Amino acid sequence: MPFYQDAAATEPLAAIHLVQRTKRCFQLAQPIYYQADPASAVVRIAAHDLSAGLKNNSTDLASVPTWMWGLIASYGRQTAPALLHDLRMATCAELPPEEALRRRRIYDEEFRRALLDTGVAALRARLMWAGVSVQAYLEHSRGRGLLLAASVGVAALALVAAIWLAATGAGQLPLAGAVLLTAVLCLAWTRDWPVVAALVPAFALFSPVLAAAAAGSLLLWLCETGWWAVTKPFTKHPSPPPVVGPLTETPHP
Repeated sequence: MPFYQDAAATEPLAAIHLVQRTKRCFQLAQPIYYQADPASAVVRIAAHDLSAGLKNNSTDLASVPTWMWGLIASYGRQTAPALLHDLRMATCAELPPEEALRRRRIYDEEFRRALLDTGVAALRARLMWAGVSVQAYLEHSRGRGLLLAASVGVAALALVAAIWLAATGAGQLPLAGAVLLTAVLCLAWTRDWPVVAALVPAFALFSPVLAAAAAGSLLLWLCETGWWAVTKPFTKHPSPPPVVGPLTETPHP
């Protein structure tokens, strides 16, 4: 465990003290510490100022979209690595875009290794690493980030379509074409090819699960809304109308 409770890195991390401020924003009440290995410097992950506002003074832990929470939650074994990564992202926010991207490659790999050290499975850690790699482009080079996200989306859709066609008797040619498209896109993204290679099959494989989760969330909302509408006239203190999913949006304090 590379995370510690004390600055001397002698007391393994036993508790992370968080204060929940909004639906998704938390503040770290006490600092924690990270040391990748005995030869590395100890990194202090400072506590937030609990008396100040939330802007640049809070965390949403692992920034996982709510529609993916059924696969990867925003907290758990990944909480401490997420807080470390937040610290690194704050550092990169002050740098010019190209330097920020260069640093983010280092810090994103550090995040992946920290995930492994805290017990996150290797495949899940790789997928989370790929996700923050796309996020790095979206934050520091939005055009390239959108293009990378589009590349992953197009290849994943092609792979899903090819699998469906193969299952309906269209043969293996569509599947071969989808694999070839993915390979071409990997080559096009040169040093970032592992991001494409990790995310395309993941989205293709888990898209039915994600779609089912979205449908289930919508069905629950419809039931909640119906119950709310029927009981509202008879309720002394009616609640606000239900919203879809666990959160309507990520707050921007």
